[in-house]
Amino acid sequence: MLLAAARSGADLEAATGEAVEAALNAVVGIAGTEGAPNAPACTYVSAVVAGGTVTVGWVGDSRAYWLGEPASTCITEDDSWAQRMIETGALTEAEAFADPRSHALVAWLGADAGVVRAHVRTMPLTGPGVVLVCSDGLWNYLPDAGQLADVALPKAVDAPFAVAVELTALAIDRGGHDNVTVVVVPFNPRSGDL
Repeated sequence: MLLAAARSGADLEAATGEAVEAALNAVVGIAGTEGAPNAPACTYVSAVVAGGTVTVGWVGDSRAYWLGEPASTCITEDDSWAQRMIETGALTEAEAFADPRSHALVAWLGADAGVVRAHVRTMPLTGPGVVLVCSDGLWNYLPDAGQLADVALPKAVDAPFAVAVELTALAIDRGGHDNVTVVVVPFNPRSGDL
């Protein structure tokens, strides 16, 4: 859906919202037996690199990062208990992430998710660098964009798959307490979108 939108020149923010809705419908469609206590659920993150920008959509705590110039940054904000506590000023970041509820989701895709509102953000890319999309199985061990950049750059620009494998192995070596999903998308403004 997003690839078709990017190729056709469609509004990528609108297409990202539609993709989240399609993903929600797909997850709800596999819910199985009505009244089951644990309906299937998941988080969502997507990134489309086109025209010198990245358009990111997300629900939950899977993240997208820009690793490159002028500075590496996390593009997304978690839909988690910890993030809500930090945003409201109830706890510091250290206090919130030390709490056992820190990773409890406040938004997700699934039949029991209630009203789902996708977050969508478009950011210009200055590159060279990479867009890194990952599950919390990676960022639990390297949450800071600078830490991820130290591991991934500069080799990720030329060898994105090898860096994705390296980051996955690093997460597993550090405990692998959750699923680990890693996608690395290189961008070089001198050669256009890759």
